Amino acid sequence: MQYFYEALDSSGQTVVGKVDGNSVEEARSRILLQGYQLRSLAPDLGSTGTLYAQNFPAVAPQQQSVVAQPVARALAPAQTQARTGGAVLAGNAAKVASKAKTQPVARQIAPGYSLPQVANASNLGGVNDKERMLFFQQLQALVHSGMTVYMALDSLAPRTENRNLSLVAKEMATAARTGSPISDVMARYPHIFPEHITAILRGGEMGGFIEIALSEVATDYEQRVALYRWVWVPKAIFALSYLGLPFMIPLFSSFFKAMGTGDAKVFYALYLKQVAMLLPIFLALPLGAILLSRKLNEPKHRYTRDSWGLKIQPFGTLQRHIALGNFLRMLGRLHHAGVSPVMAWESAMLTASNVVIRDKLAQSYDIMQRGATLGDAFAQTGLFGNSIEQLIITGEQSGQIGEMLDRASAMYQQTADDAKKKAQFTMLRIGIMGMLIAGGFTVCWLAYSYFHGIFGAVDSAFPELNN
Repeated sequence: MQYFYEALDSSGQTVVGKVDGNSVEEARSRILLQGYQLRSLAPDLGSTGTLYAQNFPAVAPQQQSVVAQPVARALAPAQTQARTGGAVLAGNAAKVASKAKTQPVARQIAPGYSLPQVANASNLGGVNDKERMLFFQQLQALVHSGMTVYMALDSLAPRTENRNLSLVAKEMATAARTGSPISDVMARYPHIFPEHITAILRGGEMGGFIEIALSEVATDYEQRVALYRWVWVPKAIFALSYLGLPFMIPLFSSFFKAMGTGDAKVFYALYLKQVAMLLPIFLALPLGAILLSRKLNEPKHRYTRDSWGLKIQPFGTLQRHIALGNFLRMLGRLHHAGVSPVMAWESAMLTASNVVIRDKLAQSYDIMQRGATLGDAFAQTGLFGNSIEQLIITGEQSGQIGEMLDRASAMYQQTADDAKKKAQFTMLRIGIMGMLIAGGFTVCWLAYSYFHGIFGAVDSAFPELNN
């Protein structure tokens, strides 16, 4: 359940927000852990365990006071009311709770269901997968050694080579020191941390398995780096063949044009002139492809990119199985942690790395809010085969839903590994085919220009043969 609260931060500023808790005592404890002095608390009687659909987004305390001040000033004080669910309805918290029952938060499901938009989101980027992999590997190792998240980030931030990642790590350390979730900081940097990575950490914080979540994020990046480790081979094969074209195409045509003069300088001048004309054209094509790729990698174009990605095989199968594997793994972990099915589903669906799949999971989340079972929700998505659906139904009937979710995620992990091998082999074949196409075109063009030049030279030397 969720609770509205009114509190004072360390500087004495009034903050109003929302917190999750299975009981009044748990909600109160979470507020006090953030360093707040609680003034009033009220349950959101219309909530069904929704974690992210909040009127007041959770931000770091030093920023939360700034965000919440106008809200707190706009709320009229309310008289103390009767106890409901063990919480005293009082002050601004009661005012917000009463408004929340009549003004539900609107939700947009498609396209591209995602975490709530952060008002102060940054465009900071410039971090590659290998740097992120090393960062999370070290962070997980430090937390595993017994360090708190704050101590681990405080140690790791100044040692991180990438300047942008180091700055964000320092901000994450500050949030951890004040008791705020580091996932809230990550959400403000969508160009550094994709939404599904932030969601994995948020799920770990929610379920109390932050170390496992860090390990899974590190593994996610390890798999990505391993997948593209040998991509440079087909890229180099194709690039050498492609960039050789503007140097090979004008070779014979320049030679035969300069042959009549008998001067090598004329040949070089003609050859370099044609190369200078062709080279910008051939360089413009890969440059345009790079710019298009960067454009599609922006978060606002994620839905379009993921839609295309699912249609290209075997890469679509790989994306699908990785996304569903992430979802099942997080759903199982949250179930083992005792999180309610509705809250677990919402948190887990955001870990799907493909937003098209995330949308379908979100549609099933809506029917779960209306009381559907997990088996019904899985069938509603249309994403899982009959074997997975039967596992979930059996798990519900036998009381072993957690174990069945673990088995399902293991099955998807295995299929994802197989799909990764196929994707690597396909990339190698694409590079070889590109080399053969570019090389074949070069050979054909050289043969054409050579014989065209030979016959052209004969026609020029013996014009009477044309009569």
